[in-house]
Amino acid sequence: MKQDTNLLEQNHRWYFEKSFSCSEKYDQFINWLGVEFYFFQQEQGSDFTIYFPNGQVQVKREEEFDATLVSKITVESKCRKVGSKIKKTLSEFLDHIENYNRLSQMSVLS
Repeated sequence: MKQDTNLLEQNHRWYFEKSFSCSEKYDQFINWLGVEFYFFQQEQGSDFTIYFPNGQVQVKREEEFDATLVSKITVESKCRKVGSKIKKTLSEFLDHIENYNRLSQMSVLS
């Protein structure tokens, strides 16, 4: 019987970056993200990871030289359809956070 060597599953990856002015905003973001993906298994260690069927979302916290925090978010999925759905949900969530932060800054300034 001939064995097929092309049985390796291809992972689909998408990347996002989000900047934060302080660690309090970053912690708030992680809390909101945990609630947004409440029904998926989550692991909080040095990185925040959310597991979904055949993939994961991983958030890495990195500090920039000017004291801003940058979160590097990776969506990785073995299934393109599921990964695309999670990517879309995450993208909409990040847009919502961005709008919330912009509106809260406007209300502080006025």
